[in-house]
Amino acid sequence: SVAEVAIVGCTIQHGSKCPDGANIRVWGEGTVARKGEQLKFQCGHITIADNVLSDVQTNIELKRARGVTITGNTFWQGYKHNLFCENCTQLVIGSNMMERNPLYGYTSEANNTVVFQNCSDSTINALHLHHTMGGEAGMLVKNCRRINITGCTILDCSPVGLMLVGVRESSVTNCLIRDDRTPEPA
Repeated sequence: SVAEVAIVGCTIQHGSKCPDGANIRVWGEGTVARKGEQLKFQCGHITIADNVLSDVQTNIELKRARGVTITGNTFWQGYKHNLFCENCTQLVIGSNMMERNPLYGYTSEANNTVVFQNCSDSTINALHLHHTMGGEAGMLVKNCRRINITGCTILDCSPVGLMLVGVRESSVTNCLIRDDRTPEPA
């Protein structure tokens, strides 16, 4: 179990050959002994801020985590995902840059997607997502509840920018979602 962690001001990259590799992975499910009984809980109070994350299968993977803040990071070259969150609650995802670095020609190999699956009670604000390819969407929000998505910029993603599937009791407001790329000739 993990709790009360800060990952701040790091450059974490270059593990692309590991099939399931992640730069930061938090699996929050744990147990604690209380009055002689083992109780399950979700670990949390984690801050991931002001980092440079790249060149791995998944830049940040959260499973069954709670109370996680991710802000001020620069992501690229997430071959599967830049951010993957599953069965999480109380997330605050804000002001992160996720794009392709044009300096490197091999960036077309990465999906760079963002996925929230079976998550609840979370805020996604001012996320800047550019030019994801592959996956179901640039940002996929699936089977989630009480998610507040606001002020995000989602540009030039394939096949779509934002996809909501089975989402309830949630809000999407003031987002810029556009694809202005010139279609390739048939």
